[in-house]
Amino acid sequence: MLSANEVTLRYDGVIQAVDGIDFRVEQGGLVALLGPNGAGKSTLLKAIAGMLPFEQGELASGDILFDGRSLSGAHPATIARMGIALVQEGRECFRGLSVGENIRAASLLRRKGASARMDMVFEYFPVLKEMRRRPAGHLSGGQLQMLVIAMALMGEPRLLLLDEPSLGLSPTMVQTVFDVVERMHRELGMTVVVAEQTVPRLLKLATDVYVLSRGRVAMHTAPAGVDEKTLQMVYLS
Repeated sequence: MLSANEVTLRYDGVIQAVDGIDFRVEQGGLVALLGPNGAGKSTLLKAIAGMLPFEQGELASGDILFDGRSLSGAHPATIARMGIALVQEGRECFRGLSVGENIRAASLLRRKGASARMDMVFEYFPVLKEMRRRPAGHLSGGQLQMLVIAMALMGEPRLLLLDEPSLGLSPTMVQTVFDVVERMHRELGMTVVVAEQTVPRLLKLATDVYVLSRGRVAMHTAPAGVDEKTLQMVYLS
């Protein structure tokens, strides 16, 4: 479904964040994209979603293909309509609007079937239904994470990119979020890429694992081929 071929990504024309990596995502897969801070995980996801130019970033060489179509130079709105949704780590939403208004706003990307998708979202995240009239700015970090994932689902993506969804969450909330990710992958057949530093639960769900270090692919393996000790060795190398 997705392939990054010899991709090099830079900021301000000189700061190299990703250096000549190859990255593949099979349709229906759940890929764990692991690495320490600064490894290039977020940069790669932003490049896939077309967000790098807004941060003075660029695809310096190589190409990223989605269903065989190059994403190079494509606007984020075009990429979203192609079926790629990125949930960034900042949990961006309209904090002054209610939960329900945020979800309805996200449905503008694909209006057809929006009502049914909203019902689906509330099934996956019952707490959002209970809080649908509450301003998003009053939600906890975990509730905000649920909201931004719900907003991504309203666009009916074929490929969902999650950037460190566990960041700053309690262990219980991390479990809740990954329970929903597992259900979406299993029940909707959705292809998912999750970027994290290390989450044991993610390794149990993943179908494929890439480990980045200093902008390069340090390891590409099946989930059984990696554990926390191995990751620590890669991160410290």
